Amino acid sequence: MEKVNADNKTLLDSLVADGTVLGYGTFENRIHSDGGYTHGSWFQAASLANIFKALDKIYAQPGGATKPVQAASKHMDFLMISTIHGAKAVTNSTGYLRVISAEIKPGKMDEFLEAYRHYLVPVYAKLLADGAIVSYQLDSEYNIENAPGRIFSVVTTRDAEGLDKVRMAIGELFEKNPAVTGALVSPGVPNSRNDLLARVTNMTHK
Repeated sequence: MEKVNADNKTLLDSLVADGTVLGYGTFENRIHSDGGYTHGSWFQAASLANIFKALDKIYAQPGGATKPVQAASKHMDFLMISTIHGAKAVTNSTGYLRVISAEIKPGKMDEFLEAYRHYLVPVYAKLLADGAIVSYQLDSEYNIENAPGRIFSVVTTRDAEGLDKVRMAIGELFEKNPAVTGALVSPGVPNSRNDLLARVTNMTHK
């Protein structure tokens, strides 16, 4: 996987430089599960056209789809749309990736989005301004692999201390305002939450 990521890096750097993609990253899962995924990567663009332009160039690399690691591992893709996002510019940074996903009840998405924007975005925006986090975003699946209505709340940090700062800031938000729990949790389907906590081995974002 390290070799695959290294081979892709030069290409992805060129795609960031020419504006095809806005950023990219690679990660290693730090909380493992039986049969779960150990490594992952992402890249972001402002249009589907640029997403597929980048994919075409990745797959066009010699051996891009036939490396031994491809045959020796499972593989899964997600195609997402970010409805809410904020980020700082970083280049060749390491850090941590935290993803919390949950399924939203039918008819409750607008209610959840309003609560997310009202309560969580100001907290994330302050953490971003303070340098505690590198980026935040709320994603939904464009190409649906899970139950319709699943959302993915994503945060990246430069270090583990940033994870602590996020945890404390969100904890303080819930503690000081009991209405937050109902506003953010009640639209969700009970017991539908899934988490990912991973070590970012490299990330770059304009």
